Amino acid sequence: MKRTISIVLLVLVCIVNIKAQNIENIKVKKFNKKLNIFYDITNEKPGQLFNITVYCSTNGGLDFSIQVKTAKGDIGVNVNGGKNKLIIWDVLSDIDKLDGDNIVFNIVAIPEKIKAPSDNLEGFKFDLKECKRIDNKLVCKINITNKGKERDLKFANLYARVYDFNNKRYEASSSVIGDVNGDERYSKPQRKFEPNENLEASFVFNIRDGLTNRVKLLEFTIDVMEITYGLDLKTGAVSFRDISVEYSNISNTTEKKSEVNSIKVLPTVTKVDEIPPYITLYSPKIIGNKPAISNSEKIIVKGNVKDDSKIYEVTINGFPTGLSKSNNFEAETYLAEGENNIYLRAIDEFGNSSEMKYQIVYIPINKKGQRYSKLNKKNKQLNSNKTGKYYALIMGVNEYSDPLINNLSSPVSDAEKLKKVLLKSYTFKPENVKLLKNPSRERIISELDEMNNKVTDKDNLLVYFAGHGYWEKNDKIGYWLPSDSKQQNTANWLRNTTLRDYLRTIDTKHTLLIADACFSGGIFKERKSFHQSAKSINELKALPSRKAMTSGSLKEVPDKSVFLLYLTKRLKENTHDNISAEELFDSFHLQVVNNSPNTPLYGEIKDTGDEGGDFIFVRKK
Repeated sequence: MKRTISIVLLVLVCIVNIKAQNIENIKVKKFNKKLNIFYDITNEKPGQLFNITVYCSTNGGLDFSIQVKTAKGDIGVNVNGGKNKLIIWDVLSDIDKLDGDNIVFNIVAIPEKIKAPSDNLEGFKFDLKECKRIDNKLVCKINITNKGKERDLKFANLYARVYDFNNKRYEASSSVIGDVNGDERYSKPQRKFEPNENLEASFVFNIRDGLTNRVKLLEFTIDVMEITYGLDLKTGAVSFRDISVEYSNISNTTEKKSEVNSIKVLPTVTKVDEIPPYITLYSPKIIGNKPAISNSEKIIVKGNVKDDSKIYEVTINGFPTGLSKSNNFEAETYLAEGENNIYLRAIDEFGNSSEMKYQIVYIPINKKGQRYSKLNKKNKQLNSNKTGKYYALIMGVNEYSDPLINNLSSPVSDAEKLKKVLLKSYTFKPENVKLLKNPSRERIISELDEMNNKVTDKDNLLVYFAGHGYWEKNDKIGYWLPSDSKQQNTANWLRNTTLRDYLRTIDTKHTLLIADACFSGGIFKERKSFHQSAKSINELKALPSRKAMTSGSLKEVPDKSVFLLYLTKRLKENTHDNISAEELFDSFHLQVVNNSPNTPLYGEIKDTGDEGGDFIFVRKK
């Protein structure tokens, strides 16, 4: 008997466990033979963790006899609050079939311990204490602990920033670090920290409108200074994402009743759909290759998506948008003066996707008389490529000299595929892309030394490694295994900390590490990621970055890489002129977690000089 998921009607009930705690915006989507359950945990205290359990009833909720077990994602213990939590349920591994028209799920969130959101920079630890809205001001407090020797710490109010979920930015108007005040936008309060000293810092942001009960990004650019034989200055960014905002003098703790959503999910079918969706744009009107002209900063994007299968998601410039029963979509988007690209992307339940790009020129009413050519010239000057050359060091290890280490079959071919797409579609030149097949430890170090001598602080470097990795639990040390590694000793193994030191030393503008192997969590600053960064492409280009995306955290990754399959597929399909590494990661992350046992990660590499920018992939014209 064939095992199927045949759900005609799903009803999700969320149970609210504490008075100021809500579970909201529940959505269920079917992806191949799995169910993806999205939800938000809101109004939580910063750092509040939850134990999430999901139960299923087939009789309308009279009893919940089925516990969702074969699931991954934001389920179980130590789940953070925030938006777009995701549970992926492999239904048929728990039960033979799930069908009927009276199926109910209970999502139960039980509060656990509070673990303050924290970040680290150059031996300093930063713990987020609170973010509180008081009238038209947002006050954010952090605890700072010096884990190293005596040093000075300097903030600049101008570079203490919060972003809301509409990507509106607010800069700090005043700040206090211990007993040092900075009362102006351009203030740069500086404070000496003794070893193990702990102080509180607070920042005040003037909020005019728009900010709701969550902050998308809170970020500080910080200078760490030490007098040695001269001034040793290191700069980096400390950031916190998706933070609940506490309201003062405003009633925001009214008890909310359990939410009920009705969602139709089509039955699983035996056919395999390999045809991507077809996107039609209704508004704004685009004629041929000519850009549309708008005299308004805000426009409404309308269109339709057609597909033989169910549409999983439609995004406009990275933001998901709702769909009507007939697959029509509509969303607001904001324009910058001059040329703007509108990117539409649709994906069906089988993972097929399509993209379309349209161009709109925004000319403010008071500048209607200005010739478009002048605006076009100005826009091109603002977006001119000042990011230097693009270098890549791509490594794949199939064969190991030690017979006790299993050989692999796909890392070298995967490395070749990545090199091919970078050279064909992006601004990487052949002379700047080095492919190493089955390199030894010495060869890897030698090539890193060469990159260190070659690249400049205006250039971009991509480092890719596929092969065996190992995580030593007791010592908390991660390794990559080059081809000459021996199982009996680590002499030829490459420590992740050694690699981190190289990535810090190589003086690029942007460095991106892509690791299709076990990678050390001890040097990786994992971050919640979004469909779209809070910052513009120009901001991301301007700020130095040291980022990493990995295929499987500390777990062993499979020989055949689902991660690399979807990474290269997404790079080929991309129509953006410029796409950040984070946006690229977000665009294929879902396919990886639905089709492999691993959960890929994206974030900053700790203590390597990341200042909040990102690696930008630039398509060839």
